[in-house]
Amino acid sequence: MRVMLDTNILISGMVFRGPERRLLEIIHQRQIILVMSSYIAEETKEVLRRKFPAHVPAFDKLLSFLNVEYISMPSPAYLSKARPIIRDPKDAAILASAIEARPDIFVSGDLDLHTPEVSSLIKVMTTTEALKHLSE
Repeated sequence: MRVMLDTNILISGMVFRGPERRLLEIIHQRQIILVMSSYIAEETKEVLRRKFPAHVPAFDKLLSFLNVEYISMPSPAYLSKARPIIRDPKDAAILASAIEARPDIFVSGDLDLHTPEVSSLIKVMTTTEALKHLSE
């Protein structure tokens, strides 16, 4: 199984105890492949530097414990597919990366990614939905 996590899920899982942390634990325990785009990795580091600087080194350490499949920036073709269906232009690269990588599930807390238009292109779940799915 291949799972891709949005920046908000990664940060919540690292910084807070809660369902996102549990999701990271399950990914580790079950050796699920974490699909990590270079865009999400850089965005995660930038948000951590700005809001939670003490956690920046922990991000690289976390990735070293997980079975990570790294993917590069999305191609222009996928970016042009994502842009018209996403409200926030910054999210286009994340959506395009997810569409191009084709993970089994993409987990995000961003409501802009939980629309019928996005769901027609990729399977998007909330953390709660992903935890339930991975527990089956």
